[in-house]
Amino acid sequence: MVACCGCTSVDPGPNFSAADKSFDADYFYCHVEPEFIVAKRCGPGDPAKGDSNSCHFTPSAVSGMALSDHPAVDCGGGDHPVDRTQIGTGSSAQGNLEAVSLEMSKDYTTAPLFVRPSGGGNALYHPRQIFDPGDVQVIQLLSTWAIK
Repeated sequence: MVACCGCTSVDPGPNFSAADKSFDADYFYCHVEPEFIVAKRCGPGDPAKGDSNSCHFTPSAVSGMALSDHPAVDCGGGDHPVDRTQIGTGSSAQGNLEAVSLEMSKDYTTAPLFVRPSGGGNALYHPRQIFDPGDVQVIQLLSTWAIK
């Protein structure tokens, strides 16, 4: 019993590697954030639907995915930001990318970013359904981001 409880760390071995779970930042800035996060009002919530606590813009109101309100990243109508200073280290846009990426998965159908606000998650994780799980626009955005 003493031998099993005395260990304070685990050697991961010589071939340890963390899973690479990165998603295309430009696609996030030019499509996911404006067409999903902003369009579905994930940050401020929707007062017309009973949201009164600013949702993801208020870190104390959410247990994860705290977001910052910031001017839209200028992508010039394309797929890449025009002004890279808008997305630089420490920017609100980059902070949002990091927060949202933690809720994304290569299989978007299991990603908390899809499951919780579509009503598939427990109400403890999301207070109301934001979009229908069959929403074609959301499916297109997230499935594309998942493979980028």
